[in-house]
Amino acid sequence: MGLTTTIKHWRSSRKAGHELISFGADGLGALARDVGLSPDQLSRLTARGARAGEELRRLLDAVGLAPERIRRTHPDVMRDMSIVCSGCEAARRCQRDLDRGWVPVVQRYCPNTGTIKALQAERCRIVS
Repeated sequence: MGLTTTIKHWRSSRKAGHELISFGADGLGALARDVGLSPDQLSRLTARGARAGEELRRLLDAVGLAPERIRRTHPDVMRDMSIVCSGCEAARRCQRDLDRGWVPVVQRYCPNTGTIKALQAERCRIVS
């Protein structure tokens, strides 16, 4: 990612954070309830920016799971995994490891690994 892109993402994240602050505590609480999150979760996810959680799609693709199919068949599971991924503290490490093709390494620390393995096992039972 180039410097210009990095600056654009940073500005976008700051703008979104300022917009949330402008809602005030009551408005933020109402918005968070509307999307099924706590105000703290919503603030953390917004701080990560629009690209937060894109590692999940890359990881699912790498292990042979189709994100759109999961979204269709298990929308709540996909939503929860997306929230977990978006709030993960290891996002940069995950990006680097996925860029290197180190999927087994990512699965050692990814908080979604258990769910991903369950989805893989389910897919194997369906195919069998």
